[in-house]
Amino acid sequence: MSSFSRLTKIKRFFGAFVFLGAIYVFASNGVYKAERHFNRTPRSSTPFQEVQDHTSKANTKEYIMNGLVTGNSNGSVFCSHESTSGDSALLRLNNFFRNETEWKAEGAFNIFLIETSCDSKPNYRSWCSVESMAQQNPKGLVWYVMTSPVVDLSDGLVKQLLQKYKNLRLVTVDLDDVFEGTPLEELYRSGAWYSNATKWPAANLSNMMRNAMVWQAGGFYSDSDVICISPVTELRNVIGLASFNLVNGANFHFDQHHHMLEKFMLYLNEHFNPSVWGMNGPQTVSAVIRSVCKEDILHQDLECGGAKILPHTAFNPIQPHLNSMLFQKTTVRDMHERFPGSYTIHFWNRKTRMLPAIKESSTIYDEASKSFCPLSRELATKKSKIY
Repeated sequence: MSSFSRLTKIKRFFGAFVFLGAIYVFASNGVYKAERHFNRTPRSSTPFQEVQDHTSKANTKEYIMNGLVTGNSNGSVFCSHESTSGDSALLRLNNFFRNETEWKAEGAFNIFLIETSCDSKPNYRSWCSVESMAQQNPKGLVWYVMTSPVVDLSDGLVKQLLQKYKNLRLVTVDLDDVFEGTPLEELYRSGAWYSNATKWPAANLSNMMRNAMVWQAGGFYSDSDVICISPVTELRNVIGLASFNLVNGANFHFDQHHHMLEKFMLYLNEHFNPSVWGMNGPQTVSAVIRSVCKEDILHQDLECGGAKILPHTAFNPIQPHLNSMLFQKTTVRDMHERFPGSYTIHFWNRKTRMLPAIKESSTIYDEASKSFCPLSRELATKKSKIY
């Protein structure tokens, strides 16, 4: 082989090596930027991390999850933040249980969304869910219940939402009040839901809180990864299918102290599994309904135990395995025409959180956002078309 041929091969090899290296750097940087864009604050796989506290009393533990979550010897847990004295960018929230005159008022229809990660600045997709509920349910009281005692006002969205939607309430809670006297009090105080055995403490707390909050006050619960497209205030004691033979607790209504909720909580307290995703949510409510209804196969319009199962189209018109459709172009831009008979569109955040929503992209998510959470969408796209 001539020296010229050898030199040519070496150049080609070196060129390919440089090209592959460039691709790796570009891809890595792209993933990093995407993670920063969608998850403002990088999170570990286990948001709660035990830290040593040398100044606290015996048996006191502290855990970090965005804000500081502290548990003491009797199992109480709360989110701690710096004092808001003199800080105009933070609003200290009222406690939900001190608003009894509103949520206990005769004829009141309570709608709950819950933030369980101690985050004082929820992302725009969460605010879109909150806004859509307030927009579509002017006859309801929409309670955004935050575990953080404060909410961040720095981008101006909270102020705009509160000014426009007079039925919207941003509140915090004392978790002791949420679980006291419920079948979940033992599980809550055990700390099993945030122990090192679980990767999903915030999701575990959400599964527990939704049942306890509706048990305490009665009303409609919604996850914060849905967009409401029709009023839910006429619904009573309903829950929806997510897919074949699986009921999802992402949206439901039950009256105060409804015995189906009690059964959900009793089952969760007894069968809580910290290591399997979905076990404490859809699997729990499905198992309970099968037992109460004495049915092996759950289906729409099944009624028993004072509750009714709605078809998957009611709350989950796009089923979990088809979630990417939400971020693909649609030729039908009217969401009521696209999803007739649906109350909400569930966008399955755990599966789609890294998929970009792009302003004026004609996707289902963007068209729904444009119509049902215009303030959140406008602010989310103020500096970038991607949100």
